[in-house]
Amino acid sequence: MFRTTIKTGGTTNRKEQGFAAIELTMILPFLLLLIFATAELGRLLYQYNALNKTVRSASRYLAGNAKLGTGVYEIRPGVATKVTTYIRYGGPNSSTPLLPNLTSSTIDLNVSGEFVTIRVSYPWQPIFSDMLTTFGLGNDTDISFPLVSTYTMRAY
Repeated sequence: MFRTTIKTGGTTNRKEQGFAAIELTMILPFLLLLIFATAELGRLLYQYNALNKTVRSASRYLAGNAKLGTGVYEIRPGVATKVTTYIRYGGPNSSTPLLPNLTSSTIDLNVSGEFVTIRVSYPWQPIFSDMLTTFGLGNDTDISFPLVSTYTMRAY
């Protein structure tokens, strides 16, 4: 968007004076969409990485504390509670939730032979989803989707 001003007889031609405001109003929605989409993608990747990190750490804890029962490994209730707390809060001594809307019902602990598996399905919700309505038609669309993290380790 280069501007040239034409000088004729010592006076400046001002016919292009309002074009900058018009071009800004035309391009601003696309720039804002690009900025918000980039922010949402960065937030999604950050939360997915945090979820994977905590599931991996909780799997290590569970693999080290799985009790050997009658020839098979099993998860004791106290250990299951600690692992669920570890995943929800990001650590054993934390009280701040790691991710919003991460509940104990989305966490699945499983033992198969000598392997322990943790599977977490986190319902990721974009920040700007409240602004994305269907223009008052009453058909709100749910744009959330699950971020699934699964980790399997051998119990020791």
